Amino acid sequence: MSRLKRFVLFLFLVFPVSLFAQQHYEQIVRGVVLEKNTQEYLPGASVVVSSGDKKFSAITNETGEFSISGIPVGRCNISVSMVGFTSYASNNILVYSGKETVLRVVLEENVYTLNEVVVTNKVDKERPLNQLAVVSARMLSSEEANRYAGTLAGDPARMVSGFAGVIAANDTRNDIIIRGNSPTGLLWRLDGFEIPNPNHFGAMGGTGGPIGMLNNNQLANSDFYTGAFPAEFGNATSGVFDLRLRNGNNQKHEFLASIGMNGFELGAEGPLNKKTGASYMINARYSFLSLMIGLMDAMGVGDEFFAVPEYQDVCAKINLPTKHGNLSWVTLLGASRISSESDFDDPEWEWVEGERGQNMKMQNYQIFSGLNYTHRFNANTRLENRLSYQLFRQKVTIDEIEYPTMETFPDYTTVNNQEGRIAYQSILNKRIDAKNLIRGGIGADLFLTNIHNVWNDTVLNNYKGNSTLLNAFVQWQYRFSNTLSMTPGIHTQLYTLNNDYSIEPRIGFKWDATSSSSFSLGGGLFSQLQPRLVYMYEEDGVVKNKDLKMSKSWQTVLGYNQNLGSGMRLKTEVYYQSLFNVPVIPDIPEESILNFGDDFYNNWDYVFVNEGTGRNYGAEITLEKFFDKNYYFLITASLFDSKYKGYDRIERSTKFAGNYAFNALFGYEWKIGKRRLFSVNTKAAYVGGKRYIPLKVNVVGDVTYHYDYSQAYVNKLPDYFRLDLNFNMKTNYKRWSLEWFVEINNITNHKNIWGKYYNASKNKEEYIYQYGFMPNGGVRIYF
Repeated sequence: MSRLKRFVLFLFLVFPVSLFAQQHYEQIVRGVVLEKNTQEYLPGASVVVSSGDKKFSAITNETGEFSISGIPVGRCNISVSMVGFTSYASNNILVYSGKETVLRVVLEENVYTLNEVVVTNKVDKERPLNQLAVVSARMLSSEEANRYAGTLAGDPARMVSGFAGVIAANDTRNDIIIRGNSPTGLLWRLDGFEIPNPNHFGAMGGTGGPIGMLNNNQLANSDFYTGAFPAEFGNATSGVFDLRLRNGNNQKHEFLASIGMNGFELGAEGPLNKKTGASYMINARYSFLSLMIGLMDAMGVGDEFFAVPEYQDVCAKINLPTKHGNLSWVTLLGASRISSESDFDDPEWEWVEGERGQNMKMQNYQIFSGLNYTHRFNANTRLENRLSYQLFRQKVTIDEIEYPTMETFPDYTTVNNQEGRIAYQSILNKRIDAKNLIRGGIGADLFLTNIHNVWNDTVLNNYKGNSTLLNAFVQWQYRFSNTLSMTPGIHTQLYTLNNDYSIEPRIGFKWDATSSSSFSLGGGLFSQLQPRLVYMYEEDGVVKNKDLKMSKSWQTVLGYNQNLGSGMRLKTEVYYQSLFNVPVIPDIPEESILNFGDDFYNNWDYVFVNEGTGRNYGAEITLEKFFDKNYYFLITASLFDSKYKGYDRIERSTKFAGNYAFNALFGYEWKIGKRRLFSVNTKAAYVGGKRYIPLKVNVVGDVTYHYDYSQAYVNKLPDYFRLDLNFNMKTNYKRWSLEWFVEINNITNHKNIWGKYYNASKNKEEYIYQYGFMPNGGVRIYF
């Protein structure tokens, strides 16, 4: 059977034609309305839901809740208004027959109320959820992001890869590289908790991996920051991904079952107590990627795979409303493993005498569990208290085998890293009046570190001990009027391992010049600890980097946003970042830690000193049309440069200085009959190639090679291009819904280059290519 016939058969398998008779199906739309700053319930708000030519209305009760039945499946629009508050409007909300639509609406109080002032409805998708963020921040709408092509079945990190400022040119990993910074500069948060690397096969000290542990079906709307973020966030220099989990349905038990080429997924949610509104939600995933890889091999596009990864994860949330607040519990568990062996019979690789192959085994485990209690003292004051425990463990063993004797050198490299983290945070929110809001907090993170790394019988790290990061912040929002606001703040942190500390002032301004345009300005100082593996590097039993200071960055961002009508906007930002206290390597004076952090195993085994600097600057443009009238698009362009100075004080381009990135996303949806929605989404990415250090080969005597640091990051790999496509069919039945999806990554089979390696048998450098044409697909059932 030809490759084309196999692919056509694959499409028919995942898009069967339903022959059921057309019927009329309805669902409940309900939710809660809250005040944006205090999170207090708003009784008496007017809610209107529109579906086609039908309109349905309700008034929120004493706990801010509303429920409207009889909404036809498909798409609906909702508007919420209340005297003295800005109105809320959201269009094209998806209504399933197999799942209730539950909304969380926030309204912001007007600074001035003149009798019954009518404020034009604002589409909240243009602004982040955090009202104290004024620049380089945007909301990630969970429903809209799920449409994006190229996300590998909904990986949150890949969902933001098309946003301005984000550089994504690696098919094998989901590292979030922002404005030329190392991906290690990113902070991950989940429901307000700082969390470790939430990715399967992630390395200690890294922030990315091949696939995320978080399940997109459980995400609520979240915020993504690409710089100059508010004082609430610390220990990060490039960006923040502030993810939020939705609550489970507190009135009805609902279930999800999904099977696809990545594996299968089961989910459940529902009420624990309908009277109090307590709810639970749990999802579990189990991979069997061997099926997908087997299909790719059958289609002749699977040659790149030499090992099959396996992973499992569980994410759960329990939400318990109380008389004066709310108690929630969140947990995230993940396990991943992979093994590979050198193939000495590979006809495309000519092994030479004395060359060594490797047999590798890797196992990763992660645990996160957190309690969050919010106590409301009154309508204007609330206290959030969070307590969490986290555990990351990675174990790697590498045996080396010498050709042709096949002599084995067991445990030539071993990695056994484990770190626990006990964290506490307390945040007070005080709304003084409609003009003034204060938010401040304190926190402590206790790191329980146990690392032991050996290479060729040489101990690189052997540390068991504890250290603590103390932090505090305060930020104030002053609204001069409904159109002008100022947000100053300060963040401080102290690391007890070496008593290093940082005091970081920050400020932001936002001015709505007209009803359709706004200007914003923000900046300040930001700092970040080094990875624990850096601090604990040993030579001859002596810890070398214990006294390293935090890396720091001054940042300034100027932005302009113009609404173009019909849910369309144009956004531009220019920025400048000045980095200092950057660790560099005296033994390799051309290198900097700014070039580390984007690999499966990051080599931190050097003596560092805080004598490096760096700078990032650029401009970004976003043209976006939010989903409306059956289609959406997102076009982004980023022009930037990223420079650093190593120990030798010579300025060079960083590894991540690709200089440009262009993305275009588009999607269209058709309604077929009364109960089917069919959509097509595409994404095109063109990104400047990553820079590299070339190899220098010595052909005198035995062939050896080493990195030529005199040419460090001068040259780039060829530019990266990828075109992705996905199809989706949603069908509503009386009590359940069915969703089929097909995702085709790199539909043109473009040969993007991952990197270079030295082929000893051919005595030359050769390219390592990234994934080619890669299909994915599956089916989900909601009931």
